[in-house]
Amino acid sequence: MFEAELEAAIAAAREAGDEVVQLRRNGLRYGHKAGRELVSEADLHAAELLYERLAKRFPGVGWLSEEHRDTADRLRCDRVWVVDPIDGTREYLMGLPEYAISVALVVEGEPALGVVYNPATGELRAAGCWDAQERPPGEARDGFEVLVGRGEHGYDDLPPLPRDARSRGIGSVAYRMSLLAAGTGDAVLTGYGRAEWDVAAGAALCRAAGLRVTDAPGARLRFNQEDPYVRGLLVAEPGLHQRIRHYWDLVT
Repeated sequence: MFEAELEAAIAAAREAGDEVVQLRRNGLRYGHKAGRELVSEADLHAAELLYERLAKRFPGVGWLSEEHRDTADRLRCDRVWVVDPIDGTREYLMGLPEYAISVALVVEGEPALGVVYNPATGELRAAGCWDAQERPPGEARDGFEVLVGRGEHGYDDLPPLPRDARSRGIGSVAYRMSLLAAGTGDAVLTGYGRAEWDVAAGAALCRAAGLRVTDAPGARLRFNQEDPYVRGLLVAEPGLHQRIRHYWDLVT
């Protein structure tokens, strides 16, 4: 199921990633959106390339992307591409290898597949999760590593965690989720709100790996919402997820 879409998403993510690497080598312009969020020529170029490769190949599938104007049309679609052309633009512009091309297909509000490609490191992770099952809770153990944003780590700006937790700062949240799905670290956490395009592909990878993926309050994520906003993020194997949530309930 969705094999053609997954194959197309992998190819499109690779092509977009290779393009943004070349654009940075050649020099590019960048600026700020409303507020202080960065955007570069590479974001816009990658957005158009992904749209050409995916939206036009699969007509009737909705489109939600950071760099395209959002419309209500997608709300009438059962299937929607949810795309971040470059998640981690700041790291990309700084030359830090912690950004990613993020592509997800959402079906009736649930992620069906995800592709996260970090062209700086060559890491590409892709999976379908339409039939994924959450793994059984693991046994409690001492000490675990939580992957968090660079700023959150640098300023110790995190929700409360048990004393045996240690944090590691990494730029792109999509990249962090792909690392966790592949077995690096024990949890991904942010108390800050995110857009659906930041986390949809990573959510697909993590669900395919049997992890529990929720917002910070603990609610299962649903995508293609009218307001595509996620209230923070907590991802971990079910036992650890429950332990972190229980700790928050005790101290807040």
